Amino acid sequence: MAAKAEAEAILTKARADAQVVDQFAREMEMRRIEIFKVRAYGDKTIFVPSDGPGAQMGNALAIGMAAGLGTDDHRMT
Repeated sequence: MAAKAEAEAILTKARADAQVVDQFAREMEMRRIEIFKVRAYGDKTIFVPSDGPGAQMGNALAIGMAAGLGTDDHRMT
């Protein structure tokens, strides 16, 4: 019961966050997420940035593959 209520709360928050168009508000939300991560894992945890050139190539590859999913032209015969 509590898990269902928590899931619904997360879904409601995600929908509200998706409607935010102000760049400053989005940046503040990203900072809040960072604070929650530190709170969850502890202040001695080191988060390694994953936005280097290698990560960007991996993201581009994943996005390209995801874009092709569900299209009729992408089927293997």
